[in-house]
Amino acid sequence: MLFFISTTSAATMCALRTSATRVSISQKFSALLFMGTLISALIFGLQTPSFAEETGELKELPRAVLKHIPPIYKEWTFEKYDHETFPPDFYTETLGTGRPGEWTIVTEKDAPSRTHVLRQTAPCSSRNCYQLLFNPDIRTKYIDLTVQVLSNLGTPSSEAGLIFNAQDKKNFLAVLVSPSKNTVKAVEFIEGVPTTLKEDAVIPQKRTRWHFLRVHLSSIVSREVVEVSFDNQFILSVEPKNLKIGHLGLITTGDGTFAFDNLRAVELHTGNPISRPPAY
Repeated sequence: MLFFISTTSAATMCALRTSATRVSISQKFSALLFMGTLISALIFGLQTPSFAEETGELKELPRAVLKHIPPIYKEWTFEKYDHETFPPDFYTETLGTGRPGEWTIVTEKDAPSRTHVLRQTAPCSSRNCYQLLFNPDIRTKYIDLTVQVLSNLGTPSSEAGLIFNAQDKKNFLAVLVSPSKNTVKAVEFIEGVPTTLKEDAVIPQKRTRWHFLRVHLSSIVSREVVEVSFDNQFILSVEPKNLKIGHLGLITTGDGTFAFDNLRAVELHTGNPISRPPAY
């Protein structure tokens, strides 16, 4: 009985020695691994300054440059231009058969800005004839475009308004006001051929000769919408297809005489699917 107990104690002691040996080996391995990591870190840390010193003094890594393109904000009151001159910020085109447009800075005593306005006096009464005025510098897609219009009525064909998203003189979008008919319409020009997208009646303010026309082009989720207002009243909205970045300008047609003042263009960022700079 005593022999059995003695034998069991010896086996236990042997197992304990084996376990202690394994723990010791594990600790040594962990220590070696730690020392290897520490030595590698020290070597890397020592090498980096010496390499930098060979090429000169330590320098900060270059930072990323965030380039922000400011939004477009432009207003023409025509006050800074001389009387009887052509506005140098624009160029003129004639679409269809007709004589060249006559866009001239003139004095108007009741001008909204003060004294000067832009007048177009050349008739364009043949079918699908339009006098166009473009600004070559501004190119944008989403825009808040406004102008004040003074009309001296001619025939019922007399119309005037705003151009936007223009690719050239034959491809653009326009909003035209017809004072004699009291209507506003959105028109798409493709290769010089106009197509009316939508037309609606307006009730102009009778207390003033000057009227306020506004075109607001923005993106709503996946839809691109053009909203038109006249004398601060919402008139109509359209969703043209394949909108592109383009120029802006003014347009007249018919044998009426029109004047313009306070042409203003504001680029819209809140309506962009991706703003500049990106929001993410």
